[in-house]
Amino acid sequence: MKNLFFALLITAVSYGQSYIQTIHLKDGSTKTFYVDNIQRMDFSDITSIKNSDEANTAVNEFRIFQNYPNPFNPSTTISYQIPDAARVKVSVYDINGRLVKVLFNGVQREGNHQVVWNGTNRQDKMVASGIYIYSVESNDSVLSKQMILLK
Repeated sequence: MKNLFFALLITAVSYGQSYIQTIHLKDGSTKTFYVDNIQRMDFSDITSIKNSDEANTAVNEFRIFQNYPNPFNPSTTISYQIPDAARVKVSVYDINGRLVKVLFNGVQREGNHQVVWNGTNRQDKMVASGIYIYSVESNDSVLSKQMILLK
């Protein structure tokens, strides 16, 4: 009976859907995350500023970054950079291309910017779980990325 219990325990552990991610930090410490049902992981090109000189570099291109966190619930942050002062519009669309909400519409100076979306539509009602598209328009350029709202 004891051998049967041990075999069942190993089977449950072997075929489970849980994954453990351990990240080793520069200061020698580690962080461990338990992740269920990993389907896809994306990491942005820029994850940190290594020294203060990088923080003072000029923004030379229009870029948007992957929202964080993604998937999210109840809110997420959308970051972008613009090289020159310009009119900027940040919008969220559903997967069918219908406008859900305009998060920002105005003039901004050059540099890095961010807005937070709290998962609501134009009537400030919570939207359903699903895939949404955010777009940032600056001058004649439009950049878009996908995000996932999970409830």
